Amino acid sequence: MDENTALLLVGVGLVLVLIYLYLGSIEKALSTLGFTKAEVSVILFLTLFLGWITIPIFPYNGWWVGMSLGGAIIPLAISIYMFKTKRVGLAEGSIGIIIVTYISYFITRPVEGVGIVADIPIAFAPAIAAGLLSLSVFWMHIGRAAPLAYASGVIGTIVGADLLHLGEVLEFEAPSDGMAILSIGGANIFDMVYITGLVAVLIAVFVLWLKKKQENIGAAAAYYEWQQGAEGLPYAKDMTPEPTLFKATSRPPEKVQTPVEREQRRSQ
Repeated sequence: MDENTALLLVGVGLVLVLIYLYLGSIEKALSTLGFTKAEVSVILFLTLFLGWITIPIFPYNGWWVGMSLGGAIIPLAISIYMFKTKRVGLAEGSIGIIIVTYISYFITRPVEGVGIVADIPIAFAPAIAAGLLSLSVFWMHIGRAAPLAYASGVIGTIVGADLLHLGEVLEFEAPSDGMAILSIGGANIFDMVYITGLVAVLIAVFVLWLKKKQENIGAAAAYYEWQQGAEGLPYAKDMTPEPTLFKATSRPPEKVQTPVEREQRRSQ
């Protein structure tokens, strides 16, 4: 095996590991929002295998404007579900959406031939804002903070980054060869809409969990437990059950019975 082949195999292996970790993060985020394992599996299946489909909405100036099933429609449907089930209140949700919309609009720009782009690392600013907002509203209550972070992150990014820049993009000349489609959320799980909702939830989850754990076992041990994925991470039940990684494994000593107690036990 030559050096180039070895480097290629290492590169492919690293990419597969990163994709696996990313999908695991998506699963954790959805679980934190309160979805069951079966529901998470359905959402991931629809996102990964059907999510690259773009549904056309309306034509304009030679373009077809549409929305990606995985990158926009599914995250938007989850966000609306959070509002409908009262997991996100209208007041705090509206404030979060307005803040994320403002940030998303000013950090993104339309580029002809590419679409709407944002520079890294500033592209994570909407997610950080959504996560910190949820923490400020529901400190130490992951069951309320995570849905708020997700809904405000997703809807705010769709409005600020995509809809408010849509008019500028439609002014670009549409390609003459084939059907020209402007897809909102077209990069699926790698789109800014999807990533913002995901990262916002993980920020809220990690900060709240670390805050709780450092009070009991110290910050370093809490961070190590997070890396190891110990049981009890705050997925959907407000950080219960308690983690078992640092629990004592020895059984408590049994009470020593006196001769009188042993005799009374025999007589029973």
